[in-house]
Amino acid sequence: RWHDLMDVNAGRIADGEVTIEEVGWELFRLMLDVASGTKKTWAEQWKLHNALVLFNPAPVT
Repeated sequence: RWHDLMDVNAGRIADGEVTIEEVGWELFRLMLDVASGTKKTWAEQWKLHNALVLFNPAPVT
């Protein structure tokens, strides 16, 4: 697992530990906390920075 990139473990849904709704609410609350400045992401807390690209305009070969 990439703990420096992962603040919410959605894999718990597949493991049957929680429901999609529960993780959705957890993620929603986390986003509000981070956006309001009351909580830092894991990477911010430990000063880890990774370049995560969600869109790659290059062709897939």
